Parts: sequence; C-alpha cells; structure tokens
Amino acid sequence: MNRKESFSEQFLLGGSPQHDGSSLSSVLRTDRHAEGWNGIPHGGFAMGVFVELALRAMGESSSSFPDPWTADFRLGGASLRRGDRADVKVEATERGAEGAITVPSSDDPYMTAVFLRGETDQESLAAFRSLLPSSLPDHERDGIPLPFYRECLVCGTEREVPGLKRRLFLAPPPARKTVFTRAGFDERDRESFDRFQKDGITHPVAPLALLDEILGWGGFMLAGQGGVTVRIRFTFLRRILAGEKLIFLGRGDRVRGTSPSRMLFWASGGAAAVHPDGGLEPVATAAGQFMVVPELTEQMKTTLLPREWTDRAFRLAGPGK
Repeated sequence: MNRKESFSEQFLLGGSPQHDGSSLSSVLRTDRHAEGWNGIPHGGFAMGVFVELALRAMGESSSSFPDPWTADFRLGGASLRRGDRADVKVEATERGAEGAITVPSSDDPYMTAVFLRGETDQESLAAFRSLLPSSLPDHERDGIPLPFYRECLVCGTEREVPGLKRRLFLAPPPARKTVFTRAGFDERDRESFDRFQKDGITHPVAPLALLDEILGWGGFMLAGQGGVTVRIRFTFLRRILAGEKLIFLGRGDRVRGTSPSRMLFWASGGAAAVHPDGGLEPVATAAGQFMVVPELTEQMKTTLLPREWTDRAFRLAGPGK
C-alpha cells in the first residue's frame, strides 16, 4: 500500500525519496517553492527537507516524532541558486539521524546536519525564557513593520506557490533589537502557516524557516548588516498543533568584527504557544551564527519592499542605535 503524502511532504520533496538500508536520499527542490532571496533557496526549506527525511529514516513522521528533539545545521560551504542540482542524503543513527546536502559542482557540502532525539538545548531555552515579554505584544499597535522580499518562503506575499506569508516586526523599547511575529491569530493563516501540517501537527519546516528568518533579522538590527546562516541549532520541546496561537521572537546577541567583510553576528530566539490566559509556553528554541555578506546588504537596500520600510529599518539598525 502506497504511503499517502501530506501537502507538506509533497511541497518539500516533490517525489518519493530513495531507500538504501537505513539511509534515504532525494533531490533537493531548488525551484520557486524553496526561494528565500533573489533567486537563492531559503536555508529553512533545506532544513525542513532534512528533518522530513531524518524522521522517515527513524521510522517516524512529522506528526509522530518523539519530543523533545534537537537539530544542528552547518552551512557556508557550497553555494546554491535556483535551479541548481543538489542531493540530500540522510542516515539513521543510534541517537537520531545525520546527513548532508551536496552540490555536484563543489567538494564542500551545502549543508551538514545532525538530528538528536530526546535532546534539549538548555542554554538556548534559558536565553529564550529571558526574551519572553510579560504580555503579548500587539504587532499593529506596538510593532514597527520590517520590509519583505515578495518571493520569500517566509515573508513573500506575491509567491505563485504557497508560503508562510509572515510579517515581521521590530519590538519597541525596552526590548533590545528584538524582532517578532505571530501565527494562528488570523483565519487566513489556514492557507499559509497552518497549511504546513499533517494530521493536525505543524510540520517542522514552518517554524524552522521562520526562526531562521527571524534570527537573521534580529542579528541585522544589531549589526546593521545582512548575513547568511553558517550555523543554527533548534530544539523542539513538543509538537506544535496546527492552528495553535504562537509568537516567534528573535534577538541579536553579539557582533564580532568591525569591517563588514570580516564580520559575524549571533542571534537567538524561539517560539512560544499563547495560552487563553495570556501565558506563554516555550515550544521551540533557536540559536544561530551568521556571516555578514556586504553584497547582500546592498541588495537588501534595493530589493526589499516597501522602500520606506527598508530605509527605516536601516536607520534603526546597527550598534548603538
């Protein structure tokens, strides 16, 4: 009997993966489904593909995976653009799964990843708890809207294919360089964020991609420069219900270097479920390291929309602002 694929699985894989003992392999989609920036696939999409294959290799699925679990991703080797060939291979291990995404034209992998079942990043959890506000921010009243790229998997509003369609906001003082967004508060989320689910459980690709994006923006607000993910670690504390009210936060933590050509920044954050009484329950955490790319910063100035939001974001970003 053939396995029935959910929308999320079809969106991520576009076809059945190949089995070889305890390993699974697939060709990574690099079409418009995966787009993150100006013809470049979103790293969060690739992370979602890895997690999907890791769960299958472990005999689990996106609606039955064991929690908690942690996934650690390293990027920064081979580059990848829309339409490029990339191969994903994941193998089950005693503690979870590990794998890599490779590009035929490069000796260096595009991404390596490790999935650990039963693991919790306590340091990231403590940092995220300290970031949680005492009350839920009203994004329309309190937040400063940040610009977007129209084709982005996370924030794009003019995609011809499904996406998360999130608006990101800079939190007002006294929050320090904190970016936030919400999900599950609007009926329209059923056709965007909540579409990425199986059997009533949110597929990990949605929070993975959103947290990767929001940490990048949190770091931008601190550094004043655009950066690409070189390492990021996620912990999912429990399964997230489709339609559950959530708040996502990301904050720039520190910057190393003064010249944009030799600059790194770090950011952390997570997702919390919003209970009916207003209480916030951490459900996922993230901590990442990003490498500044001056060319990306210049592209942001001309490609992000609307222009006035872009100009304002750059005025507010950077050390000492």
